[in-house]
Amino acid sequence: MMLTRLFLIFLFTSIVISFGSYASSPDPVRVGVLAYAHPDNVAERWQPTINRLAQDLSRPFTLVALTPDQLDNYVAQGRLDFLITNALTGVSYKKDYGTSSILTLVPLGNNDPTRSVGSALITRSGKAVIDFDDLEDLTAVSTDKQAFGGFLIFAGEMAHNGLNPFNHFKQLKFVGFPQKKLLQLVVNGEADIAILPTCVFENAIRAANIDPSSLHVVLTKNNPGFHCQSSSQLYPYYSFSKLGKTDYHLATKVIQSLLSIQSTDQAATQGRYNSWSATVNDSEVFKLLKQLQQWPFVTNWTSIFKTALPWVIVAAIMLLLGYIHHLRVKRLVVLRTRDLKAETQLHTQTQQALLEQTKQFYKAQRVLLTGEMASGIAHELNQPLAGIRYLTQGCIYRLSEEQSDLKDAMSKAILQVDRAQSTIKRFRHFCQQPSVMSHCSLNQILEDTLCLMGAEFARMQMTPIFNSEEVYITADPSLLQQVFVNIIRNALDATDAVNSPKLTISLTKQDQYAQICFIDNGTGLSDSALERLFFPFETSKENGLGLGMIICKRIIEEHNGEIKAHNNRDENPSNGTSGLTISIRLPAKGSINE
Repeated sequence: MMLTRLFLIFLFTSIVISFGSYASSPDPVRVGVLAYAHPDNVAERWQPTINRLAQDLSRPFTLVALTPDQLDNYVAQGRLDFLITNALTGVSYKKDYGTSSILTLVPLGNNDPTRSVGSALITRSGKAVIDFDDLEDLTAVSTDKQAFGGFLIFAGEMAHNGLNPFNHFKQLKFVGFPQKKLLQLVVNGEADIAILPTCVFENAIRAANIDPSSLHVVLTKNNPGFHCQSSSQLYPYYSFSKLGKTDYHLATKVIQSLLSIQSTDQAATQGRYNSWSATVNDSEVFKLLKQLQQWPFVTNWTSIFKTALPWVIVAAIMLLLGYIHHLRVKRLVVLRTRDLKAETQLHTQTQQALLEQTKQFYKAQRVLLTGEMASGIAHELNQPLAGIRYLTQGCIYRLSEEQSDLKDAMSKAILQVDRAQSTIKRFRHFCQQPSVMSHCSLNQILEDTLCLMGAEFARMQMTPIFNSEEVYITADPSLLQQVFVNIIRNALDATDAVNSPKLTISLTKQDQYAQICFIDNGTGLSDSALERLFFPFETSKENGLGLGMIICKRIIEEHNGEIKAHNNRDENPSNGTSGLTISIRLPAKGSINE
């Protein structure tokens, strides 16, 4: 019983402790490591150090191996807490991301962390390189243009002597990692010289990866206390940096843990270093950056360009869209202006044609009226002249032979009467306008007539209703237009005093005839006026001649048609409609010649 109770207490305590441990488990601390080699090789070297930190701080640490570009993105996005990187990269992040170096690596076999790494120029044993001028005819290889411990340090050395490594060598190639393969390229004669970090050559000899008599380091510099040959001055190597956002309490614990690592610990032996020390003077690294024309001594246009690129693209797109919109508006303005010019020109031409047509119409109308007046006058004068002639001739018959003088005078009077009749006949014939028949569209003649009367409709504030179908006839368009104008003008005069004047024109084809109806809502005609509508000199207008409708009748009859008129109220007396309807019936196409 007692054992069972103790077991339950132990189980409950374990559950509570486990739950508390799970609930308070912190997020892993992320340590980014600059990696030029394969991530597995990087992890193999630095994972023991990360494990030591996790052990000492009792919290998870994560190693993140990153290429230079990946490291830039991770730092920019704040996805790291600490960095293990070379001194030059750590310094480069100070301005933009607030990184600060908290420890410097003490290399294996070297107690001076300020002089830990340089560049070594390695060539075949038989090749002599005395100064930089001897490099001009050589083909060089290096691992990466951003490798601090190899190319960058030697590039700074050349820049210090006013030389550009990209232009000074006969050929310069970057072949990547591992570093020992560059030594083999030189041995095989595929390259004349290799630019590598210091101690790579010595480590390869110790590892028996290369014959020590086959290669040698050139352009060496005297670096007392440094156990490897170098072709450049020496710089601090790796540094442990914290990002600006990382809590300083955490950084303090990390420093304490790293400083406690001894050279015999697995973290140091696996990481190929002696220990960690306080941050050393990195002014020489700044000088190297200045020699290489990199931040902070020159504007980092690459970083600025990457930052500004999205905004530049957005601005470029906006400018492009604005320019396209400008071109579209400009194009529309050009097209609209061209259309307006064409429309204005067409309107001007139409107005000129309409004005000319109006002049010709009134001229033809005056000629037609003159002819009709001449016919009427001739008709009226012929009657008394004929009477005078008959009376004079009767008098001649009744005169005796002795009254020869009087008979001669009477004969001369008859001659003058004949002469007057002949003159009137010729004048009447001269004033008659001959018809010019042609095949034409009757609804087109009506549309032209409505266009011609546009000013009259505008004055009356009336829009005529025009219903038509396509009908072709053989006729004189000018004469038919005279008829239509006369009828429409009479309708307008009749509706002048009406509040809402209306005029409906319809054109239909019935069998072999075209039926045209002009219906107005004017005053109409009295019964007597309607009976004498087509009589000459019969008019209800104050200044009318009374010839308009008789002219219309003669023109319609000349086209083998007929014209009629009736008051509207005669057909619909119950609904109070008024006005006059003029109906014209004309033979349709071809019927006039039959």
